[in-house]
Amino acid sequence: MTTLLELRGVSVSFDGFLALNDLNLSLQPGELRAVIGPNGAGKTTFLDVITGKVRPTQGDVFFRGRSLVGTSEHRIARLGIGRKFQTPRVYQNLTARRNLELAVSHRSPFDLLFRGLDGSSQDRVAHLLKVVGLAPQAQQLAGGLSHGQKQWLEIAMLLAQDPDLLLVDEPVAGLSDEETERTGELLRSLAGDHTLLVIEHDMEFIRNLDSSVTVLHEGHVLCEGSMEAVQSDPRVIEVYLGVEDDLEPGIAPPSSFPDRPSSELQP
Repeated sequence: MTTLLELRGVSVSFDGFLALNDLNLSLQPGELRAVIGPNGAGKTTFLDVITGKVRPTQGDVFFRGRSLVGTSEHRIARLGIGRKFQTPRVYQNLTARRNLELAVSHRSPFDLLFRGLDGSSQDRVAHLLKVVGLAPQAQQLAGGLSHGQKQWLEIAMLLAQDPDLLLVDEPVAGLSDEETERTGELLRSLAGDHTLLVIEHDMEFIRNLDSSVTVLHEGHVLCEGSMEAVQSDPRVIEVYLGVEDDLEPGIAPPSSFPDRPSSELQP
């Protein structure tokens, strides 16, 4: 199988601080991958490098075998990489449907007002509303949606661009338990047709994703594997809890890894 995304020996230095340090990672088409790590692990810089916001000091990033280093953020998005930020970026004063119409048409609100969508585009909007569970809220202003619904709307707006790779940053921060569960169901349903890389601090949510997990620490990959394997890895226990020496052999770590206070900066 051809690798969709590959980071080879990527390092990023900010005034001598290594935010990423010889980072190597690859994703296969249709894969769902979770990325975790304590504060200062380099998770945000990792996404910034993939999307062209930050240029590596060393190393390279390949998408479908093509180097992305030096490519503009806009061009990278056009190549098929969509990024969802922690805070939903939707048009608060427009309806959920109109938000999606703009995403599908790539037009300005003024232009869309005078030139409506064709039938196939309208069908696409209706389909996306159904996919993310917002069909009943289609005519509701985005500003009146719950935080979780805004997250789903933004995911739908990214899907309107038909990306091959979706980068999803902390999708369940601030969500209710029900919204968190529905978000997990949505992301799992998108895997296969899309490749998804999800960064999240909620370990129960990551566990329920039932995906491969990559642990970042000090800018490089500490370990990879299933959630069960990762949470029992002594290196991960040490990084998150600093209690490796206190655990008896065979004792599994707690089911949830709280963020350990860190003096490391995270650009």
